[in-house]
Amino acid sequence: MADVEWIENIKRIVIQAIEAGDPCDVIPGTVIKENPIEIQIDQKTILSKSQVILPKQFTDHEEGMDIPGVGEVSVTVKNRLKSGERVLLLQKRGGQQYVVIGTW
Repeated sequence: MADVEWIENIKRIVIQAIEAGDPCDVIPGTVIKENPIEIQIDQKTILSKSQVILPKQFTDHEEGMDIPGVGEVSVTVKNRLKSGERVLLLQKRGGQQYVVIGTW
């Protein structure tokens, strides 16, 4: 019986080591709804706004700029994700949180 326990412990250690070396997955998806954001990652799975972490660069947002001869101005950067746009996501291992890391 001790041999079986020893083998099971070794299996568990190996699995933990593999997971520690690969802490996340890269997943492609498609934006299917803009507001609130919904992203489809396979035929059955649609991520809701609460599951998606959306960095500022993928949203419409205000930026301050200092233009020589004009001074400091505020501009609106219109870069929100649009329906049909393809995105790359990082999925936290074992979790239901996804971060948008890029588009193509």
